[in-house]
Amino acid sequence: MDSSKKHFHTLDALRFFSFLIVFFHHIPVPENSWFSVFSKSGDVGVSFFFVLSGFLISYILIFEKKANKTINLKNFLAKRILKIWPLFYAMLLFAFLTPFILKQLQLSFSNEGYEPNWLLSVLFLENYNMMLTNNFPNVSPLRVMWSLCIEEHFYIIWGFLFSIIPLNKIKYLIIISIVLASVCRLFYSYFNLPFLDVFTNIDYFAFGAIPAYILSFKKEQLITIEKLSYSFKIGICLLTIVAIFGLSNLNFEWLKFEKPIIYGILFATILSFVITEQNSLKIKDTLWISKLGIYTYGLYLYHTIIINLFIKLNKTLELNWFLISVISFTLTVLVSFLSYHLFEKQFLKLKTYFN
Repeated sequence: MDSSKKHFHTLDALRFFSFLIVFFHHIPVPENSWFSVFSKSGDVGVSFFFVLSGFLISYILIFEKKANKTINLKNFLAKRILKIWPLFYAMLLFAFLTPFILKQLQLSFSNEGYEPNWLLSVLFLENYNMMLTNNFPNVSPLRVMWSLCIEEHFYIIWGFLFSIIPLNKIKYLIIISIVLASVCRLFYSYFNLPFLDVFTNIDYFAFGAIPAYILSFKKEQLITIEKLSYSFKIGICLLTIVAIFGLSNLNFEWLKFEKPIIYGILFATILSFVITEQNSLKIKDTLWISKLGIYTYGLYLYHTIIINLFIKLNKTLELNWFLISVISFTLTVLVSFLSYHLFEKQFLKLKTYFN
């Protein structure tokens, strides 16, 4: 067994690509614009985040259990807390103060959505409020923080299950999770509930766990994947891009049950391509797309705040949607860069106490 965890080139770039899909969804693209084709896939970007998270978390847990025969659940969760909680609660405080801030800036407050339940938000349960109301909170960035609630629930469930399930049974957990999500989506659909909880999204994490399982236990399969032609791998990547933006523009009711399986398989396949030793699709860590991927958490939380601010200011500025998007993107990157190095990184340094 390898004595140290692998570093996976290209994953940061994939994170940034996932963010871009979400960003395109939130910019004010006119319906009659050609670019509107790319602005309807925000949920797919989040799903890709879930698959990436499922891979990394599963790999970390498998690695620890192989090395130590057990999982230190306290240390595992502490590291996740240091990553998620500081910026999460900072943004929650900002959301709480938003009405006051907008009043001072003499900007209107949105009437769209519902008044958040702050207790549920603090407890990472606002996603259930969104499900029951079938609506979104009326303040940024709470509108996108439902996915962080799901992530937090996933960490707890996955960490606990990996700690009690023998490694040779993990494959059954993956299969059961995929089936469970499909069943839950059918059940929730019957009651007209949106798919905004961990049970209707657990399959994305499970699909991400598949390449982690192959990497840890099926090295011969990884070698087979490694030998696949470069043109075949590029073809799968192009097919995935077409699926991401193509399926989101189709309005068939049955697709909401099929899309998670399609995306899960495609995303897991791409991950299996980029985790091999001889990664022909490697995107170097030194490239800008990989460097921006480091700041994905901040990019995800800050972008709606900045976009909505410029939409409000646009009554005076009179900018077109493209300029709003470019300015919002640039400022989001700048704010996320500063946030990571001045705020988030200070908490991440504490992770060494939980090794």
